Amino acid sequence: MSDEEHKSEFLDVFNDIMNKINELPLHPKNKILLYSRYLLSKISWDFTVSDISKTWICETLDSIATKYIRKWLELPVSATLSNVLLPQNKFGLNIILSSTKFIQCQTVSRSALKYSPNIDINNLWAVTSTNKNIQYDIYKDTKDVLKAVRKENEQRLQNHLISQGSFFSSIMNHSTSTFNSLWSAVQSKLPKNIFNFTIRYINNTLPTRKKLRTYQNGDYHQHPIVLSAPHLKRCSM
Repeated sequence: MSDEEHKSEFLDVFNDIMNKINELPLHPKNKILLYSRYLLSKISWDFTVSDISKTWICETLDSIATKYIRKWLELPVSATLSNVLLPQNKFGLNIILSSTKFIQCQTVSRSALKYSPNIDINNLWAVTSTNKNIQYDIYKDTKDVLKAVRKENEQRLQNHLISQGSFFSSIMNHSTSTFNSLWSAVQSKLPKNIFNFTIRYINNTLPTRKKLRTYQNGDYHQHPIVLSAPHLKRCSM
């Protein structure tokens, strides 16, 4: 199968399953579970054997996934997903994007060549350890991939997304492992509206008037968050 055929098949399967998950009358956490455990598992084999670039996965499949995840969690356009991509013991939702799954699958494939008992297979790994394969050979296993991706998200929250990462930075400096575990257990039992509220709170994207006024890219009253929260429009008058 050619790369273009692989891409077309990926898009069809990905869009179809994400649409079906979206239409189910489920709690957001359960929709995310279906995405993570069913959809990503379904395309794992193709991720392992295909020769598609990671860039295409990021620009195409990740975009589709993040669109639905934002919708399920009711996150505004100003919100980052770096928080929800963290593990639950760091106030995230343990979400893995398709690009991360792709890197994991490619890492498994490369490791199988590198550590094969067959010398010829080892030689195949050696002669292909160039160009795009270098980015996969730096990882030991799938856990190493996940650790690196999550570390990158943590650094983004702490060093770059100052406003959106403010809660994360504060809570990580003062929280305990016991509280972190308790929070995850309690949050998972919340009804949809309160569950999504906690996500926006952690993300520091609750639609307050002060915060919305920091946006300089359009009229305050036409901002998407204001339009979805009429009381904010009234309180500014």
